[in-house]
Amino acid sequence: RKMSWDLFTLSFSPFSHSRPGEMSLRTMKSYGTIGSQEELNVQPKPRVSRKRQICATIVAFTGLVLYSNNAPRPGSVSQSVASTPSREYEKATSSSARVKDTAMVEVSDTSGIMFGQQNANYEGQYFRDTDAVTGRCDIANATSTNSTSADGGFPAVVGFNSQDLLDGKDLSAHVMAAYKEGATIEFYWMSANPVTGGDEANCTGEPLTNLLPGGSGNSAWRADLDTIGNGLKSFTYKGEQIPIVFRFLHEMTGTWYWWSSGCSNSTEYAPAWNYTVNYLRDSVGVHNVLYIYAASKVSWYANETFVDWYPGNSAVDIIGFDRYQNVAEYPTSVLSDCQTAVAHGIKLGKVVALAETGISMGIQGIKNTNFFTDDFMGLLAEDELCGQIVYALTWANYSPEKYWVPLKGQTTWSSFAEMYESDISIFAGDKRWVSIQKKIGMGNKPDTGEDVL
Repeated sequence: RKMSWDLFTLSFSPFSHSRPGEMSLRTMKSYGTIGSQEELNVQPKPRVSRKRQICATIVAFTGLVLYSNNAPRPGSVSQSVASTPSREYEKATSSSARVKDTAMVEVSDTSGIMFGQQNANYEGQYFRDTDAVTGRCDIANATSTNSTSADGGFPAVVGFNSQDLLDGKDLSAHVMAAYKEGATIEFYWMSANPVTGGDEANCTGEPLTNLLPGGSGNSAWRADLDTIGNGLKSFTYKGEQIPIVFRFLHEMTGTWYWWSSGCSNSTEYAPAWNYTVNYLRDSVGVHNVLYIYAASKVSWYANETFVDWYPGNSAVDIIGFDRYQNVAEYPTSVLSDCQTAVAHGIKLGKVVALAETGISMGIQGIKNTNFFTDDFMGLLAEDELCGQIVYALTWANYSPEKYWVPLKGQTTWSSFAEMYESDISIFAGDKRWVSIQKKIGMGNKPDTGEDVL
């Protein structure tokens, strides 16, 4: 999978770090016009690492689409449980290299971390849009200047649940709506125990071992992968497959899932991961997916995350990390995790993302009005290492009693609005993001009369 590794390596030259904090957190932006360096009264400084990081991510997604539509699938690859993608597969994805140089020149030389939310256009504090007909989103509600939220923002990453595909729900309208807004699409999977059919916490039957060929859970595992893989392949926009970030077998360094350290061990994990990736690619024919490996509390379990449990560079596209914590300990915990993840991402040549994060049980009860600027996005963006992460995805809004994105009038709203307007964040309407997508042919395109779901 030459495309993604070579491009992601661009993000992490140890000689190209720059501090996003060189541009003040209080530097404000408009989603219509980004101020010039002269207007902002800031001396221009090299920002090679951020420029490369954002570009590498976009180009990698584009490369996946190019590969899906133009590159022939190499010959069959062994389904042995310990196998990794073949050299022929790596060579086949090199078609994306032809867009690399153009995107490098065109990408805006600014810092920023993409802000994401789970189920952003599916549910909010006061709405459920199960059919994607209203176009509602709490980020738009929080950032609009009028009662219709028509001029509000939209997250740069939107997460969805693979279980919905297994349950037969049609998410194509939600996915297309988010992609048309310019969002990157992510799916995660809280997989059932393939041996017993129990939930993600059911440890019975050595499921990590038995999901492999010959195991008692292999048939159920393959059936779920067939459904999920075909679902991910089916998401298209104007004739092209939509690139997807896929997060599965995550938080393995925790103790709460059947695939985690509380139920399994590291020697079982890599074969299960690699078998799953190979099966999706080779048997289901999924080629529009980036695989994100996302451990939990990585600063506490660095060796376990990046040595013992790591399935290998050839089966991982993005290094992720998940972190929830109580409000008092969250800032130091997420910063430490982030620094650890990026430091290892540099060594591995991988782009890094905060795959899932937030205050445990929601932000509705916290008192810090400056949470988003002081303890979350601003904290990360101003750190030399953490300023290089691609995105940070927070959880879904369930109700006014349990949410992770505030609405107007709620305690943390003012800092959310400030984060939204600041250059530390990238939302889907950010001019920097839009210009990159237009240059390389991603996202919303001129209407040709062909809308393909």
